[in-house]
Amino acid sequence: MTTRIGIIGTRWGLMHVGAFRAAGAQVVALCGRSPESTHAVAQREGIPFATTEVDELCAAVDAVVVASPDALHAPHLLTALEAGRAVLCEKPLTRTVEDARRVVLRARELSSPSAVNFPYRMLPPLRALKSWLSGRKVQHLVVTLRTGFVTRHPSDLEDASGDWGGLSHVLDAALWLTDATPLWVQATLSGRPVHTAALHVGLSNGAVLVLTHAACAEPGIHGGWSLLGQDWEVGFSAGYVPAREGWCISSIRGFEHGGWSDIAPGAEPHPGQLEPWAQAHVETARRFLGLRRHAPRDGLATVEDGALVQEVLAAALRSDAEGRRFPVPHE
Repeated sequence: MTTRIGIIGTRWGLMHVGAFRAAGAQVVALCGRSPESTHAVAQREGIPFATTEVDELCAAVDAVVVASPDALHAPHLLTALEAGRAVLCEKPLTRTVEDARRVVLRARELSSPSAVNFPYRMLPPLRALKSWLSGRKVQHLVVTLRTGFVTRHPSDLEDASGDWGGLSHVLDAALWLTDATPLWVQATLSGRPVHTAALHVGLSNGAVLVLTHAACAEPGIHGGWSLLGQDWEVGFSAGYVPAREGWCISSIRGFEHGGWSDIAPGAEPHPGQLEPWAQAHVETARRFLGLRRHAPRDGLATVEDGALVQEVLAAALRSDAEGRRFPVPHE
């Protein structure tokens, strides 16, 4: 029987409409804040049921996608879980670490299938890199990210986001690639809301993540990644390029045994093909649907993974405020 999907959120939620349809599900319900605009979007997208009530949406579907504004993730997640629905949540899991802990506790108690959407995990070049890293010990992972999606000035967006304009994607990808748990954070943050962050994160495998996340004038997201081990290194770039109308990843190259070689080809938008970030959402949808059939996660992030990212961000705030290395709580 085809899974019936309900989506909360009429903006970010639209990426999931096409993704779940491509994955073989039916998108049958949409929930938004405005009755007029929600009905208009639902009609345009061919979604039969539109509502402003989350409990009404939950009653009409088998599984729920939470893609509402970040500050509403926690109550929407909890409502869907209490209704016994499988839940896929957009990043960040919640706006605060306290909310993240509440969600994890309730998800465990209710045992409903749940996941967090971190598309980096579904990009073919990064999945190839993840496989290549198996058996190799990462000593440093250095990421420099420039983003035009965060504000440099105080605004009505104060405290609206739980991940400073997208940092959770990068943190999750780093932890996933290294298969390690964060132990401590040393951070220097600029702006409130935070627009520029410099983080050193100590990992359980002895590696150190060095991450710079900076607001920039150029539109889009521009990231450079370097992973270094005892006798090897890997490098690539990745980001959203408006002029290319999508996500672009360079080929991933590694240096080992005295020379460079290709680990994975890059990815970029091509006419007539699904854009890489959109294709990653399709892969997330497929794996999420598989959870309801007890299939393996195959890289799909858990709510615990999402909460761990929030723990790192909370520790970074404490580190900056107190001017010292701050431990990351974990079980």
